[in-house]
Amino acid sequence: MNDLILNRTVSAFNNRNYAEAARQAAEGLAGAGGQDEAFWMGLQEACEGYALLREGKLPNAEKKLVESMRILRNFGFRYENFEVTAALAGIRRAVEEIRSVRACGGRIFDMSLLPQLRLAAKADD
Repeated sequence: MNDLILNRTVSAFNNRNYAEAARQAAEGLAGAGGQDEAFWMGLQEACEGYALLREGKLPNAEKKLVESMRILRNFGFRYENFEVTAALAGIRRAVEEIRSVRACGGRIFDMSLLPQLRLAAKADD
């Protein structure tokens, strides 16, 4: 796992620059193999989903976010130093809100619901 790229991805995401976060995740994916590859795919799907959400493309955003949940749920509570459970909770909440907005015409997506990604603290050796 490339910690530098993960830090850049999380930072861009938390600054709500989802397109940049998706580019960073794609860079992580390009250099990944094995289980890391699946992790980066899931993270990239989430970042792309939020970028689409910011653009108001709710159906496409929902598809990306659901796919990211499908991939990331296989990584348990934490993967390396990334808090997977917190990310999944935020993604699930966004999907629920998208579905609610789409079902109730005239409502708009509450952008204050957009989550923050978290890295776990590493213990000093």
